[in-house]
Amino acid sequence: MPINSYAKDDILTIRILDERLIDPEQLKRLFDDLYALLGKSEEQQVVLDFGSVKFMASAMLGKLVAMKKKCDEFKAKLKLCSVSPEILEVFKITKLNKVFDIQSDDAAARKSFTKRGFFG
Repeated sequence: MPINSYAKDDILTIRILDERLIDPEQLKRLFDDLYALLGKSEEQQVVLDFGSVKFMASAMLGKLVAMKKKCDEFKAKLKLCSVSPEILEVFKITKLNKVFDIQSDDAAARKSFTKRGFFG
């Protein structure tokens, strides 16, 4: 599955490199790879970068919710970033934008981990 990742400043950033996430087998491989990567990681903060993703099947939403629950179980914080306007609209329609912390880009996501209190 085309993903790449790097750890910096105790934050694991995972970039999804596929433009279209639609095939059920492809989604299974993607999440198998994501879970394997998270299982090996020491970082408690994770950014999932959707910068390359232009289209995704609705099944992806359920898998993301399951991943968020798994992160919550292990006290890891998950943020999404670089979500296209079309995909962001799906998150809004399904109210999942209230479940996920979605930031504009990788830098904003990384910075948001350090915000404290009402005024940041």
